[in-house]
Amino acid sequence: MPTTHTRRYVLAARPATTTGPLEDGVLRYEDHAPVPAVQDGQVLVRVAWLSLDVATRGWMNDVRNYLPPAPLGEAMRALGAGVVTQSRHPDFAAGDRVSGLLGWQEHAVVDGSTLRKVPEGVPLQAALHVLGISGQTAWLGLHDIGRPAPGETVVVTAAAGAVGSLAVQLAVAAGARVIGVAGTPEKCALVRELGAVDCVDYREQDVATAIAELAPDRVDVVFDNVGGAMLDALLPHLAVKARVVLCGAVSRYREGGPAPLRNWFHLLPNRVRMEGFIYLDHADRFDEVEADLLPRVRAGELRCQEHVLDGLKAAPDGIRLLLTGTNHGKALVKLG
Repeated sequence: MPTTHTRRYVLAARPATTTGPLEDGVLRYEDHAPVPAVQDGQVLVRVAWLSLDVATRGWMNDVRNYLPPAPLGEAMRALGAGVVTQSRHPDFAAGDRVSGLLGWQEHAVVDGSTLRKVPEGVPLQAALHVLGISGQTAWLGLHDIGRPAPGETVVVTAAAGAVGSLAVQLAVAAGARVIGVAGTPEKCALVRELGAVDCVDYREQDVATAIAELAPDRVDVVFDNVGGAMLDALLPHLAVKARVVLCGAVSRYREGGPAPLRNWFHLLPNRVRMEGFIYLDHADRFDEVEADLLPRVRAGELRCQEHVLDGLKAAPDGIRLLLTGTNHGKALVKLG
């Protein structure tokens, strides 16, 4: 029988504030939403996994971002992975494993040109972290902007997170001396297991003091996922010609937003390059990045800890976990 209805979360209203917790009433759960008929060029996907990302909180706001605001009344925008059950696109057939912007729903009809096939020999959900947005982001940020050389010191913030943990491993593989910053002793222990020489627990230690002790010869690369006060504490410790990779800014979405950068002047005398990037700008290189990451994944050389929530109804709580930093690794929702 063809799939005619699905369970989903739609964006029902804009949040009252652009920062802070996810409020009740912003999302609406629907347990019998219609699934549109598949048209030419489209495929129907049974969604098996959803990616939970800090960016989701920003997409809810009606403000300028690297993507337009998520539309009201439609399934909440999100990356997902699943299996094609019906196709009217020449590149896909029933049974293909795919990933793309599938939304917070159990069945999605999408344009086939927006999907990528998931390589064989890896778990389906790997397309949402190490082979997907997390791996692509870590690889592009390090290779294109950070460019760590053997022996250089690299600091990674949110180092136990989905992107940060992969940035740690890729920097170690490049021969760099890596220092992580994370939020609990357990997270710091994981970062050290991934090859970092040490990890600063920002909840228990003063970041500026700890980095001064761990990097007496200063820091060559900062891979930053936090922004605000965290980034500001690192700026005085940069080496001449250091590179700062602006990857994420989770502090932007927490209550009150990010603290201002007071130490920006250190960028000038040290001739520091600070650059932001969005992985979507490099879609033409996704195959190149995947070709480098895939053998490492199959060989078990790259680890990505998964924080799995069960069932679609857990998705809003997953976003709240991300905003408080209480997730451990890549946050995912496993659908039934």
